[in-house]
Amino acid sequence: DITEHKQLEWSLEEQANTDCLTGCASRRHFLEHAEQEFLRIRRYGGEMSILALDLDHFKAINDTYGHHAGDLTLKKMAAVCREILRGVDMIGRLGGEEFTILLPETGSSRALEVARRLCQAIAAAEVSIPPQPPFQFTTSIGVASLRENDITLEIMLNRADQALYKAKNEGRNRVCGV
Repeated sequence: DITEHKQLEWSLEEQANTDCLTGCASRRHFLEHAEQEFLRIRRYGGEMSILALDLDHFKAINDTYGHHAGDLTLKKMAAVCREILRGVDMIGRLGGEEFTILLPETGSSRALEVARRLCQAIAAAEVSIPPQPPFQFTTSIGVASLRENDITLEIMLNRADQALYKAKNEGRNRVCGV
């Protein structure tokens, strides 16, 4: 029966494309999709922005509350992002506590606005692990919007990373753009 084979094939593809913990796009899938979007916009015109997110003091969460709490924190962050982002936006978990968000057809002022909303919503979220009291966490976000001289997606990703490190160096729980 070919139906069973196709279902297995679909299931394996879904597993390869999705981070099993957070439900976000896997690193490979995110980068492939972002590259396609980058090339489309470079060819036909339009706007695009990338957000680089990193949970602040994530190691301290794991050390204080345990790895299960760290996992719940990552899941909560992804859930908060999904609540705020549009259906066309894509969030990928690039590794550990590092996430990247693709905002198609979004210029820099709108991207900064989205990043600020994300930063505030994440800071307001709580993770609960009874019998301990709930705890909160924050994120730092770097924003990079497509420039005319961006000849590769990697250039944009590097600028988003630079802005992320600027946000971290300026005190965390903030948004910086470049």
